[in-house]
Amino acid sequence: MMIKHHEGAVEMAKTEEADGFFPDAKKMADAIVTSQTAEITRMNSLLGKS
Repeated sequence: MMIKHHEGAVEMAKTEEADGFFPDAKKMADAIVTSQTAEITRMNSLLGKS
């Protein structure tokens, strides 16, 4: 369930990166994409998924 949750966060952050107006929000979105993607990879690894 957490993987789906993180995937939703990444999707929303990518939308902010593409369509956002405020530089601080876009910077935060970039950090979210980076960190949440790494966490998704780690959780998949723990579950034995590629």
